[in-house]
Amino acid sequence: MFNHLALVDLMGGLGNQIFQLNFANYLKSKGFKVYINLEWFSSDIFDDGTTKRSLHLNPLDFELETAEKLITDKFFRFENLQNIKVINKLNIPIFKNTYHLYTGHSFDEENKKKYSRFSGYWQNQKYLRGQKNYLINSLGKNSFFNQNLIKPNQKTLIHIRKTDYVKLGEELSESYYTNAINEILKENKEFKYDIFTDEKNPSSYSNLYKHAENVFINSDENPIITLSKMMNYKNYIIANSTFSLLPAYLSYSSDSIVIYPEPWFKQTQFFPPVEKSWKRIKNN
Repeated sequence: MFNHLALVDLMGGLGNQIFQLNFANYLKSKGFKVYINLEWFSSDIFDDGTTKRSLHLNPLDFELETAEKLITDKFFRFENLQNIKVINKLNIPIFKNTYHLYTGHSFDEENKKKYSRFSGYWQNQKYLRGQKNYLINSLGKNSFFNQNLIKPNQKTLIHIRKTDYVKLGEELSESYYTNAINEILKENKEFKYDIFTDEKNPSSYSNLYKHAENVFINSDENPIITLSKMMNYKNYIIANSTFSLLPAYLSYSSDSIVIYPEPWFKQTQFFPPVEKSWKRIKNN
């Protein structure tokens, strides 16, 4: 019999889904009975402008259980009760101690409830630590992932994210990439790189694209295929995106160079779950 039950919402793109399943496994290791909530993918209306995404991962591959409607209804009943103003004013201890909705990237583990719903992204080094083999083994149960995972080459992967980041004002400057390349050149004069990007029509005048050996535009490709291809590199210059942070994390070794931008975002403060050995370059 479990003393603590957790409902973890799965939502967003592939990178977010991996972080959420990873967090669910962390909760499982802490003694929670964990259920995965997939209802987000059934919705077509997002008031906050969120982009509709597809479910790419099977929770069973991660040894996690998908919540049936009976389970989600139970959690939502507690949530609805807590949202009733009259009940809140009465300040009944049993309601406060029974259920809580957690959001964001962390939660207070000393303040566990009987029923806890986790609706966030959980991109926190604390939850990622020690989970590398678990994630690789779980992803390896997906045939799309295995088909494209090969022995890493000696080249560097550069990830450039544009599309939605341009609208949000969060795209990285070209100087970030130039400075990152110069950093790797200090240690490797035979520097060669490929670019992965969501930019539909990269500028032919950009030196960054001119000197790339290959440019891969991941528009309609299954993101699991793209993710596995991105893991076939030794070094990484990542964007401020989990879509390149995760391949770097899952495939880097002691002699790899991984470079990330600082700050991660311009509009909001966020501390990415990066390794101590990774190098940061200013994003001006």
